[in-house]
Amino acid sequence: SEMHYQPSYKSQEGPRVLPPPESVPVTGREFRYASLDEYRPLTIPQPVAESYDGAMVEEVYRVNCLMCHGANMRGEGPTAAVMEKRGLSPLPANLTLEMTQESLPGEIFAFITEGGRQGYALIEKDRESASPMPAFQFLLTEQERWMLVKYILDR
Repeated sequence: SEMHYQPSYKSQEGPRVLPPPESVPVTGREFRYASLDEYRPLTIPQPVAESYDGAMVEEVYRVNCLMCHGANMRGEGPTAAVMEKRGLSPLPANLTLEMTQESLPGEIFAFITEGGRQGYALIEKDRESASPMPAFQFLLTEQERWMLVKYILDR
């Protein structure tokens, strides 16, 4: 009855009530693949290719990728310099190299989704990722990740 005595929280301040672990978003659950072999045949979905917005994806890259991969996508971002100085590895990938540019869209999507090549390799072996790259499946929508694939391959 005395509301002013109960704990109160500001917007976006914990504790947060998270959805149940197996809940399905309104847009539907994203399909999960078990191996890189299942990702390889995937291509950039037609709706993503048709609605591709270069300015929007540049902003997604700037906010989520630039700190590590740098403005020129060569793995020379501010975070990479700090990692190199401290002897941490693996360093951010140079996305302009043939290794990335000749990768299939589905492979790049897998790496973005699961936390880079190193992260994906460990996850595929049922081990926890130790990659410094986050798994963007938790940070970006499926459409944003596909747009990043197109952005990387168009460079």
